[in-house]
Amino acid sequence: MIAYVLYNRNTPAERTAADLMKRLKTEQVEAELLDADSPRGIQMAESYDVLGRPAVVLVKADGTPLQIWQGEDSLPSPSDVAYLARQ
Repeated sequence: MIAYVLYNRNTPAERTAADLMKRLKTEQVEAELLDADSPRGIQMAESYDVLGRPAVVLVKADGTPLQIWQGEDSLPSPSDVAYLARQ
């Protein structure tokens, strides 16, 4: 599984997303930080109907989403993501 962390550049949420990425790595979760305005970020947001930023999309190897968290107030703890990623 991989966790995608989507954020918007030059916003307060950018730092939140970067901090979450660091903490996910300490939990040994494969993760990718994506600018939501980049071509890949737009594709990801459209594919999984992500409207809130920052967001975390936990995806199975086949591309099926396992869990999506949207908005700064709804972001998961790194340990929650790690638990689900190990399922």
